[in-house]
Amino acid sequence: MSNLLIYKRTKKYIRLKYTIAWYVGILFFFILYFSGIVPVYIFFRKKYLKQYLTFVLMYHRIDNVKTDRDITVSIKNFENQMKYLRQNYDVISLDTLLSRHKQNHIKQIDEIAVTFDDGFKDNFTNAFPILRKYDIPASIFVATNFIDKNEGLSREDIFLMKKRNIAFGSHTRTHNVLSETDKNSALEEIRGSKKILEEILQDDVRYFAYPYGKRELDFNDDSMRIVKEAGYSAAFSTNNGCITNNSDIFALERLGVRDFPMFVFKVRISGIFENKWIHILWKYLGV
Repeated sequence: MSNLLIYKRTKKYIRLKYTIAWYVGILFFFILYFSGIVPVYIFFRKKYLKQYLTFVLMYHRIDNVKTDRDITVSIKNFENQMKYLRQNYDVISLDTLLSRHKQNHIKQIDEIAVTFDDGFKDNFTNAFPILRKYDIPASIFVATNFIDKNEGLSREDIFLMKKRNIAFGSHTRTHNVLSETDKNSALEEIRGSKKILEEILQDDVRYFAYPYGKRELDFNDDSMRIVKEAGYSAAFSTNNGCITNNSDIFALERLGVRDFPMFVFKVRISGIFENKWIHILWKYLGV
């Protein structure tokens, strides 16, 4: 059997496995939502367990053109999500979130913060008007080499949004995998991007997001040490979960948002997957 044929069959198998996992996942969310399990769980968590959660959401692109399907949320879905957040959560900035985290703030309502990675132009053209409409603070982590490029934010976009309740953080210069980058290059990626953004914003850049963002896979202890030494106050990963008192301030968890149906979004930020038994079942299903 030729290598090309093996490759094609392997690719077909992976695509089939992904498709099956997708539909199993959607079915699982459907059952959780429409069975009434989720609202009962939320009521029990808040009323009897007195547990209130803190989530950071991670977006990339907001557009109706699905060029990058895995990282793009439609404009309509994004607006519905922001409306839901405004009505049901304490939507806060990263500054507020991290200040409360440092002080071990006692929550009275679930908290949520909104972030974007990479710095795509549609963050300004499509997301920004919706964020303003619902008075949602947000932070955008920018890979600075893409500023003023075709699909990237311009300097003018960044400066205008900064004046309108949008904060900015660094996402390196070229979006390299830091765990695969030598020390000197990593220093330039992390420090250089901070310097460029601070020149544009005329303000301190305090937060960093790791490209790709899986701990030990895409960044490691050396990466975290460089980020800390570069003068950042906190850094964000793409590891799923809510932020707790045990979270590492230089590897904070986030939830990636995709273009799922609204009921999936509601289930995902309900906190039900922070329950140990639901989490085990989710992993067992392999979705």
